[in-house]
Amino acid sequence: MKLKSNQPLNKDKIFNDLKTLANKSYSPYSHFKVSCILYLKNGQEIHGVNVENAAYSPSICAERVALPQLFINDYTKDDVELFALYTDALEFGSPCGVCRQVMMELLNPNQKVWIYSQKGYQDEFEVQDFLPYAFSKNDLKK
Repeated sequence: MKLKSNQPLNKDKIFNDLKTLANKSYSPYSHFKVSCILYLKNGQEIHGVNVENAAYSPSICAERVALPQLFINDYTKDDVELFALYTDALEFGSPCGVCRQVMMELLNPNQKVWIYSQKGYQDEFEVQDFLPYAFSKNDLKK
């Protein structure tokens, strides 16, 4: 997989970038850092980190920090080359249920997702793997 600029995506570089970005996480309660980077086909990147709140429910995940920026910056789901996600999990960590739903809405179902943990690269998935029976706009029709 390559960016439009023909720069190859390097799993080790992405891991280092995600770990560095995770340091910007605001997670004083859980101490569980999460970061994500959307790599766009034009070579641009969109970053997100988790931001907690003492009331917990207003906390926001890294995925939901980054994804709305696609639209704020006049991009669409078709502009995303790769969605990379890091969690402070020792082994494997995946998006929470709310983020899975948001990812299904704002990304293509076959969008590639690379998951990283403290140990580095874990595996590649497609968004649809995380939520096979996602609620969609079609479910809202009467």
